[in-house]
Amino acid sequence: MLSKLSRFVAIATLTTLTCVIANPTSAKPVSDSKATETEVIDPVPPLSMNVLVNQAFFTHSGTFFEDSSIAGQLNLILGFRSFPMGSFPENNVASDALLVNAIVVDYFRQLKEKDPTIRTYDLPNPFDTSLKEGLDYRR
Repeated sequence: MLSKLSRFVAIATLTTLTCVIANPTSAKPVSDSKATETEVIDPVPPLSMNVLVNQAFFTHSGTFFEDSSIAGQLNLILGFRSFPMGSFPENNVASDALLVNAIVVDYFRQLKEKDPTIRTYDLPNPFDTSLKEGLDYRR
């Protein structure tokens, strides 16, 4: 009975708060001075593959300079940065490896889907047969 009552009180409280906080009648219209101003945002160039892999490689494990500080040394011993697993060096390297693997697999998938596969004939070469097929080999 208590859980049903507490569930009802929680739902009633949330419903009341959403009606009070997000009341559409209290919304104020946008003034015309702000509507005519436009903000120009410079596009961010996409990262190259080597920069992206380097950033992913040091995401969890950090650089030498981060690990050589006092907080970095305590983290190596106690592993307090990531709570459930612990940020021990082995876990950091495994997390970085998973991230780099996901990036590389996605990169190659995008390369494969970008252009159709081009199939060409092999060039003729003098090595069409094996040495074991020759008559001189059996002597």
